[in-house]
Amino acid sequence: MPTYNRAPLIVESIQSVFDQGFADLELIIVDDGSDDDTRKIVESVDDKRIRYYQFPHSGHTGRLKNFAIRESRGDIVAFLDSDDMWKKDKLQRQISLLEKNPQIGFSITDVTTFQGEKILIDHSYALQNTVECVNLFPLLKSSRFLVYPSTLVMRKSCFDRCGYFDEDMLSGDFHFNIRLAFYFEAGVIYETLLWRRVHDNNMSEQIPLQNYAEYVDTFEYLYREKMIDKKYLLKTRSVAFYKLGKMKTARKYFGPRCGTNGIVLIASTIYSGVLCRWKPR
Repeated sequence: MPTYNRAPLIVESIQSVFDQGFADLELIIVDDGSDDDTRKIVESVDDKRIRYYQFPHSGHTGRLKNFAIRESRGDIVAFLDSDDMWKKDKLQRQISLLEKNPQIGFSITDVTTFQGEKILIDHSYALQNTVECVNLFPLLKSSRFLVYPSTLVMRKSCFDRCGYFDEDMLSGDFHFNIRLAFYFEAGVIYETLLWRRVHDNNMSEQIPLQNYAEYVDTFEYLYREKMIDKKYLLKTRSVAFYKLGKMKTARKYFGPRCGTNGIVLIASTIYSGVLCRWKPR
Protein backbone atom coordinates (compact mmCIF):
# COMPACT_ATOMS: atom_id res chain seq x y z
CA MET A 1 0.00 0.00 0.00
CA PRO A 2 1.77 3.15 -1.18
CA THR A 3 0.58 6.31 0.50
CA TYR A 4 1.12 10.05 0.65
CA ASN A 5 -0.89 12.45 2.82
CA ARG A 6 -3.84 10.11 3.20
CA ALA A 7 -4.50 10.68 6.90
CA PRO A 8 -8.29 11.11 6.49
CA LEU A 9 -8.69 8.01 4.30
CA ILE A 10 -6.05 5.38 5.03
CA VAL A 11 -7.78 3.73 8.00
CA GLU A 12 -10.69 2.72 5.76
CA SER A 13 -8.27 1.19 3.28
CA ILE A 14 -6.42 -0.70 6.02
CA GLN A 15 -9.66 -1.98 7.52
CA SER A 16 -10.80 -3.28 4.13
CA VAL A 17 -7.65 -5.44 4.01
CA PHE A 18 -8.21 -6.95 7.44
CA ASP A 19 -11.90 -7.46 6.68
CA GLN A 20 -10.85 -10.02 4.05
CA GLY A 21 -10.56 -12.55 6.88
CA PHE A 22 -6.97 -13.66 6.25
CA ALA A 23 -4.84 -14.19 9.35
CA ASP A 24 -1.77 -15.11 7.34
CA LEU A 25 -1.02 -11.86 5.54
CA GLU A 26 1.28 -8.86 5.86
CA LEU A 27 0.30 -5.30 5.03
CA ILE A 28 3.33 -3.34 3.91
CA ILE A 29 2.62 0.40 3.89
CA VAL A 30 5.25 2.58 2.23
CA ASP A 31 4.86 6.29 2.89
CA ASP A 32 6.23 8.74 0.34
CA GLY A 33 7.17 11.36 2.93
CA SER A 34 3.73 12.42 4.16
CA ASP A 35 3.69 15.70 6.05
CA ASP A 36 0.24 15.19 7.55
CA ASP A 37 -0.78 12.72 10.29
CA THR A 38 -0.55 9.60 8.10
CA ARG A 39 2.26 8.04 10.15
CA LYS A 40 0.54 8.73 13.45
CA ILE A 41 -2.73 7.26 12.23
CA VAL A 42 -1.13 4.12 10.79
CA GLU A 43 0.83 3.51 13.98
CA SER A 44 -2.37 3.88 16.01
CA VAL A 45 -3.79 0.78 14.32
CA ASP A 46 -3.00 -2.06 16.69
CA ASP A 47 -2.19 -4.94 14.36
CA LYS A 48 1.19 -6.63 14.13
CA ARG A 49 0.57 -7.58 10.50
CA ILE A 50 1.24 -3.96 9.50
CA ARG A 51 4.79 -3.02 8.53
CA TYR A 52 5.20 0.71 7.99
CA TYR A 53 8.09 2.43 6.20
CA GLN A 54 8.58 6.09 5.40
CA PHE A 55 10.94 7.67 2.87
CA PRO A 56 11.63 11.22 1.69
CA HIS A 57 9.02 12.39 -0.78
CA SER A 58 9.76 11.56 -4.42
CA GLY A 59 6.37 11.31 -6.09
CA HIS A 60 7.41 8.03 -7.77
CA THR A 61 4.99 5.35 -6.60
CA GLY A 62 6.89 2.64 -8.48
CA ARG A 63 9.80 3.06 -6.06
CA LEU A 64 7.46 2.51 -3.13
CA LYS A 65 5.91 -0.57 -4.69
CA ASN A 66 9.24 -2.10 -5.64
CA PHE A 67 10.50 -1.67 -2.09
CA ALA A 68 7.38 -3.33 -0.68
CA ILE A 69 7.57 -6.19 -3.18
CA ARG A 70 11.15 -6.95 -2.19
CA GLU A 71 10.27 -6.76 1.50
CA SER A 72 7.29 -9.09 1.10
CA ARG A 73 7.56 -12.66 2.37
CA GLY A 74 4.56 -14.32 0.75
CA ASP A 75 4.07 -16.03 -2.61
CA ILE A 76 1.17 -13.76 -3.56
CA VAL A 77 1.36 -9.97 -3.89
CA ALA A 78 -1.66 -7.67 -3.96
CA PHE A 79 -1.86 -3.89 -4.33
CA LEU A 80 -4.20 -1.36 -2.78
CA ASP A 81 -4.00 2.43 -3.03
CA SER A 82 -4.47 4.11 0.31
CA ASP A 83 -7.65 5.89 -0.80
CA ASP A 84 -9.39 2.79 -2.22
CA MET A 85 -11.12 -0.10 -0.43
CA TRP A 86 -11.43 -3.80 -1.17
CA LYS A 87 -14.90 -5.28 -1.01
CA LYS A 88 -15.54 -8.32 1.15
CA ASP A 89 -14.05 -11.63 -0.06
CA LYS A 90 -12.11 -9.94 -2.90
CA LEU A 91 -8.78 -11.40 -1.88
CA GLN A 92 -10.12 -14.89 -1.24
CA ARG A 93 -11.83 -15.07 -4.61
CA GLN A 94 -8.76 -13.96 -6.53
CA ILE A 95 -6.40 -16.25 -4.67
CA SER A 96 -8.77 -19.16 -5.25
CA LEU A 97 -8.80 -18.30 -8.96
CA LEU A 98 -4.99 -18.39 -9.04
CA GLU A 99 -4.92 -21.70 -7.19
CA LYS A 100 -7.42 -23.33 -9.56
CA ASN A 101 -5.72 -22.02 -12.71
CA PRO A 102 -1.94 -22.50 -12.53
CA GLN A 103 -1.56 -21.21 -16.10
CA ILE A 104 -2.51 -17.63 -15.12
CA GLY A 105 -0.07 -15.24 -13.48
CA PHE A 106 -2.42 -12.61 -12.09
CA SER A 107 -6.02 -11.68 -11.43
CA ILE A 108 -8.00 -8.44 -11.68
CA THR A 109 -11.60 -7.38 -11.03
CA ASP A 110 -14.07 -4.67 -11.94
CA VAL A 111 -14.54 -1.58 -9.76
CA THR A 112 -17.22 0.73 -8.42
CA THR A 113 -16.12 4.37 -8.69
CA PHE A 114 -17.48 6.79 -6.10
CA GLN A 115 -16.99 10.30 -4.78
CA GLY A 116 -18.14 11.11 -1.28
CA GLU A 117 -21.55 9.49 -0.89
CA LYS A 118 -22.24 9.36 -4.62
CA ILE A 119 -21.58 6.39 -6.92
CA LEU A 120 -20.22 7.76 -10.18
CA ILE A 121 -19.82 4.50 -12.12
CA ASP A 122 -21.38 1.32 -10.80
CA HIS A 123 -19.19 -0.91 -12.97
CA SER A 124 -16.70 -0.35 -15.78
CA TYR A 125 -16.60 -3.61 -17.74
CA ALA A 126 -19.44 -4.54 -20.08
CA LEU A 127 -19.35 -8.18 -18.99
CA GLN A 128 -20.72 -8.84 -15.52
CA ASN A 129 -21.09 -11.81 -13.16
CA THR A 130 -18.67 -14.08 -14.97
CA VAL A 131 -15.03 -15.11 -14.85
CA GLU A 132 -12.57 -15.81 -17.64
CA CYS A 133 -8.90 -16.60 -18.07
CA VAL A 134 -7.64 -14.54 -20.97
CA ASN A 135 -4.61 -12.98 -22.64
CA LEU A 136 -5.16 -9.25 -22.07
CA PHE A 137 -2.12 -8.03 -24.00
CA PRO A 138 -3.92 -7.61 -27.38
CA LEU A 139 -6.60 -5.53 -25.67
CA LEU A 140 -4.17 -3.39 -23.69
CA LYS A 141 -1.94 -2.62 -26.66
CA SER A 142 -5.05 -1.54 -28.60
CA SER A 143 -6.30 0.61 -25.70
CA ARG A 144 -9.48 -1.44 -25.39
CA PHE A 145 -9.17 -2.45 -21.74
CA LEU A 146 -8.15 -0.99 -18.40
CA VAL A 147 -6.46 -2.67 -15.46
CA TYR A 148 -7.22 -0.97 -12.17
CA PRO A 149 -4.06 -1.18 -10.02
CA SER A 150 -5.89 -1.70 -6.72
CA THR A 151 -7.54 -4.86 -8.07
CA LEU A 152 -4.26 -6.57 -9.04
CA VAL A 153 -3.37 -9.81 -7.25
CA MET A 154 -0.41 -11.75 -8.68
CA ARG A 155 2.09 -14.47 -8.11
CA LYS A 156 5.34 -13.06 -6.79
CA SER A 157 7.24 -15.33 -9.18
CA CYS A 158 5.92 -13.22 -12.09
CA PHE A 159 8.40 -10.45 -11.24
CA ASP A 160 11.25 -12.76 -12.21
CA ARG A 161 10.03 -12.66 -15.79
CA CYS A 162 8.25 -9.33 -16.31
CA GLY A 163 10.45 -7.22 -14.04
CA TYR A 164 9.47 -4.54 -11.54
CA PHE A 165 7.95 -1.08 -11.82
CA ASP A 166 9.92 1.53 -13.75
CA GLU A 167 11.19 3.81 -10.99
CA ASP A 168 11.87 6.70 -13.35
CA MET A 169 8.16 7.05 -14.03
CA LEU A 170 5.91 8.84 -11.56
CA SER A 171 3.35 6.05 -11.70
CA GLY A 172 4.44 3.32 -14.09
CA ASP A 173 1.24 1.32 -13.56
CA PHE A 174 0.33 0.96 -17.23
CA HIS A 175 3.95 0.25 -18.15
CA PHE A 176 4.04 -2.57 -15.61
CA ASN A 177 0.57 -3.94 -16.31
CA ILE A 178 1.08 -4.29 -20.04
CA ARG A 179 4.43 -6.04 -19.54
CA LEU A 180 2.77 -8.38 -17.05
CA ALA A 181 0.01 -9.11 -19.57
CA PHE A 182 2.58 -9.80 -22.30
CA TYR A 183 4.09 -12.66 -20.32
CA PHE A 184 1.11 -14.03 -18.37
CA GLU A 185 -2.57 -14.75 -18.82
CA ALA A 186 -5.02 -13.07 -16.47
CA GLY A 187 -7.95 -14.31 -14.46
CA VAL A 188 -10.60 -11.61 -14.75
CA ILE A 189 -13.51 -11.51 -12.32
CA TYR A 190 -16.19 -9.37 -13.94
CA GLU A 191 -17.64 -8.16 -10.68
CA THR A 192 -17.03 -4.95 -8.76
CA LEU A 193 -14.81 -6.05 -5.90
CA LEU A 194 -13.13 -2.67 -5.31
CA TRP A 195 -14.40 0.71 -4.15
CA ARG A 196 -12.38 3.18 -6.24
CA ARG A 197 -12.46 6.64 -4.67
CA VAL A 198 -12.34 9.85 -6.70
CA HIS A 199 -11.29 13.04 -4.94
CA ASP A 200 -9.38 16.26 -5.54
CA ASN A 201 -6.01 14.76 -4.60
CA ASN A 202 -6.02 11.71 -6.89
CA MET A 203 -2.55 11.44 -8.37
CA SER A 204 -3.82 10.63 -11.87
CA GLU A 205 -5.85 13.84 -11.92
CA GLN A 206 -2.92 16.01 -10.91
CA ILE A 207 -0.30 14.98 -13.49
CA PRO A 208 -2.03 14.70 -16.91
CA LEU A 209 1.06 15.78 -18.89
CA GLN A 210 3.24 13.18 -17.18
CA ASN A 211 0.57 10.54 -17.78
CA TYR A 212 0.67 11.16 -21.52
CA ALA A 213 4.46 11.07 -21.49
CA GLU A 214 4.51 7.77 -19.61
CA TYR A 215 1.92 6.35 -21.99
CA VAL A 216 4.07 7.19 -25.01
CA ASP A 217 7.26 6.03 -23.26
CA THR A 218 5.59 2.69 -22.59
CA PHE A 219 4.84 2.12 -26.26
CA GLU A 220 8.36 3.26 -27.18
CA TYR A 221 9.65 0.57 -24.84
CA LEU A 222 7.30 -2.08 -26.23
CA TYR A 223 8.40 -1.27 -29.77
CA ARG A 224 12.10 -1.37 -28.88
CA GLU A 225 11.61 -4.74 -27.24
CA LYS A 226 9.73 -6.01 -30.34
CA MET A 227 6.58 -6.61 -28.31
CA ILE A 228 4.36 -4.54 -30.65
CA ASP A 229 4.27 -3.48 -34.29
CA LYS A 230 5.15 0.07 -35.21
CA LYS A 231 1.53 0.98 -36.00
CA TYR A 232 0.66 0.84 -32.28
CA LEU A 233 3.51 3.21 -31.46
CA LEU A 234 2.46 5.69 -34.16
CA LYS A 235 -1.16 5.69 -33.01
CA THR A 236 -0.11 6.21 -29.42
CA ARG A 237 2.09 9.17 -30.33
CA SER A 238 -0.74 10.64 -32.35
CA VAL A 239 -3.25 10.43 -29.53
CA ALA A 240 -0.86 11.92 -27.00
CA PHE A 241 0.13 14.83 -29.23
CA TYR A 242 -3.49 15.48 -30.12
CA LYS A 243 -4.48 15.60 -26.45
CA LEU A 244 -1.64 18.04 -25.86
CA GLY A 245 -2.95 20.28 -28.65
CA LYS A 246 -0.34 19.48 -31.30
CA MET A 247 -2.59 18.56 -34.22
CA LYS A 248 0.07 18.77 -36.96
CA THR A 249 2.34 16.37 -35.10
CA ALA A 250 -0.61 14.09 -34.37
CA ARG A 251 -1.54 13.86 -38.07
CA LYS A 252 2.09 13.13 -38.95
CA TYR A 253 2.25 10.11 -36.65
CA PHE A 254 -1.28 8.90 -37.28
CA GLY A 255 -1.04 8.94 -41.04
CA PRO A 256 -3.43 9.96 -43.81
CA ARG A 257 -5.96 7.16 -43.38
CA CYS A 258 -7.88 8.86 -40.56
CA GLY A 259 -8.83 12.48 -40.23
CA THR A 260 -9.54 14.56 -37.17
CA ASN A 261 -12.65 12.58 -36.27
CA GLY A 262 -10.69 9.35 -36.10
CA ILE A 263 -8.12 10.88 -33.79
CA VAL A 264 -10.82 12.31 -31.55
CA LEU A 265 -12.43 8.90 -31.26
CA ILE A 266 -9.22 7.20 -30.21
CA ALA A 267 -8.35 9.93 -27.74
CA SER A 268 -11.76 9.81 -26.11
CA THR A 269 -11.78 6.04 -25.78
CA ILE A 270 -8.37 5.94 -24.18
CA TYR A 271 -8.68 8.77 -21.73
CA SER A 272 -12.36 9.40 -21.00
CA GLY A 273 -13.11 5.93 -19.64
CA VAL A 274 -15.38 4.99 -22.55
CA LEU A 275 -13.23 2.01 -23.39
CA CYS A 276 -14.00 0.47 -20.02
CA ARG A 277 -17.55 -0.16 -21.15
CA TRP A 278 -16.57 -2.03 -24.30
CA LYS A 279 -16.88 -5.78 -24.26
CA PRO A 280 -13.42 -7.31 -23.76
CA ARG A 281 -13.83 -9.47 -26.85
